[in-house]
Amino acid sequence: MKTITCLLLLTFVFACTNSKQEVTPQCKAETNQKISYQNDVKAIIDKNCNSCHNNKSHSGGVKLEDLRDLQFWANSGELYDQIIPFGGNPPRMPKGMPLTDCEVLTIKKWIDGGLN
Repeated sequence: MKTITCLLLLTFVFACTNSKQEVTPQCKAETNQKISYQNDVKAIIDKNCNSCHNNKSHSGGVKLEDLRDLQFWANSGELYDQIIPFGGNPPRMPKGMPLTDCEVLTIKKWIDGGLN
């Protein structure tokens, strides 16, 4: 009995010391790092928006495929208004799966930082 208890205890200690802790990646927008269109925002827009809002299909008359178009919608306030929840309702865009909190924060920080 003593041997079994020791083996169980050893197994438990070994399992605990070798378990990998998951590290949640920090959102760049939560740091002091500069957010830029090319390095941060473009990938979010390409992944979540350009299937509908590109230069060919531009759903709702909105094109987001290049920096100038995106700057126009960001300056108007429409870009941010579309991606945040309002009045307990989910965001209007993108359809289906909303942006992550980090993606929204990244876009907001880019807008607040001058849209570069």
